[in-house]
Amino acid sequence: MNRALWHKAFREGWLQLVASSVLLILFGWCFVWLTSQFKPGAMAMILDLLPKFVEPLLGVPLGKLASMAGRISVLYVHVVTLLVCLGWSVGRGSDVVSGEISRGTMDLLATLPVRRWTIVLASAVVTALGAAVLACSIWGGSCLAMRTVTLAEPVVPRQFLPGVLNLFSMTFCVAGLTALVSSWDRSRWRTILVAGGFFAASSIVKMIARLWEPGAWLRYLSCLTPFEPQKLILLAPEVTRPLAWHYDATLLGLGLAAYAGAAIVFSRRDIPAAY
Repeated sequence: MNRALWHKAFREGWLQLVASSVLLILFGWCFVWLTSQFKPGAMAMILDLLPKFVEPLLGVPLGKLASMAGRISVLYVHVVTLLVCLGWSVGRGSDVVSGEISRGTMDLLATLPVRRWTIVLASAVVTALGAAVLACSIWGGSCLAMRTVTLAEPVVPRQFLPGVLNLFSMTFCVAGLTALVSSWDRSRWRTILVAGGFFAASSIVKMIARLWEPGAWLRYLSCLTPFEPQKLILLAPEVTRPLAWHYDATLLGLGLAAYAGAAIVFSRRDIPAAY
């Protein structure tokens, strides 16, 4: 019966995963191609016109963003990338419990001779694998462009691997937090709204902590504070290596803890009737 759970988890997520991966690969290629159309000094001139608060907001020196690697690093914080990854994490996380209840299929799952936590485990593993595929897709699209598009300066694809791992860790973290909300709710749409609102609030808190010096302590209240792919890509390796361990371990730890909490809550709660 465990095999049926794994098959169900893969079957329900594969279409979204394939569509999202293709979109990210194409977007990665198009973004690098468009970036290559800028003249070498044009980006530096644009960055010079930006207000002073932009640099602390981005978290990296503006001078590094003028390089080709700096411009490509925007891929990992671009709104398209974040929306696709957020769609996967919230979509899969919200489906694990409240999605099944909303569809009226949780009664059937609850009667199967399996422990409830295995339902959460199957969803967590599939979601993690999907998050890895999405992170590698945006990297693969950019690498494909680096080989097929003429760039103003050479770029090494492996330089972006810390950003890939950080993007994967953030996606898994948000999925775990969404699954935790899903474990005690009965409406999938309400779970999606709560998770989306939490992501937006975390982004705002992180922005305030960066721009308002007296409120720097607020960074500890945002789960997105360790999400710094551009910093991990552009800063020196001796600086980014310990940061990468800290950032990624924090995000993955939060995601694992949230999934564990979801399994505990789901194992102890009653299953209400569908709407």
